[in-house]
Amino acid sequence: MLSMWLIHKGPPNEICEKGGFPKITDITLAYSRDGIHWARPDRTPFLACTQKPGDWNRGYLHPAGGVCLVVGDYLHFYFGGWSGISPKLGGHMYAGGSTGLALLRRDGFASMDAGETAGTLTTAPLTFRGRHLFVNCNAAGGELRAEALREDGEVWKPFTARNCVPMRGNRTAERLRWKGVDDLKSLAGAPVRFRFHLKSGELYSFWVSAEASGASQGYVAAGGPGYVGAIDTASR
Repeated sequence: MLSMWLIHKGPPNEICEKGGFPKITDITLAYSRDGIHWARPDRTPFLACTQKPGDWNRGYLHPAGGVCLVVGDYLHFYFGGWSGISPKLGGHMYAGGSTGLALLRRDGFASMDAGETAGTLTTAPLTFRGRHLFVNCNAAGGELRAEALREDGEVWKPFTARNCVPMRGNRTAERLRWKGVDDLKSLAGAPVRFRFHLKSGELYSFWVSAEASGASQGYVAAGGPGYVGAIDTASR
């Protein structure tokens, strides 16, 4: 689960009110796996005030409820910003409110990157009930392959890196395939490690879907076009 945190950096209200300018509140991101314990491994502002007089987002940034909308290959983040200036109030800490929109690649919060020298990433053991491995990856200048490993590190044949059809391109939902086999049904329910082999690209996320469309059954924040609820049941 994803959360947006409003971090107040000052000055105190009485100083802002006297000076006629908005307080500084930046927006950071946090995540949780249980809805109770939250982590903010990167304290860098996701959306930051400019702190420059005359800018519409000079200060007092506020995230919209629902965090974001899922719109195709992008996440839409709506947020409020204040300039501290308006025709009616002049210079005031709560004057000049506007709405901004920030776009981010879907699942684009972080990536594992590789250059011309290929890199590998091996997951922890996991079990799944789906049949199709999907990735969100930018390999427009390289390629991505994957293989499936047993808990002891041996490769599940025929799911080898050599037998994997390489992904080349930049897509947020690409189904990986192996020659001579239709899907991962034979591995469902067994502990599996995926090992990704990436050259000249960025790997953002992966998931196993029961649907050939790539529907993940994960949460989709405030929803978006094509969604009828809070769960991803739609094709990308």
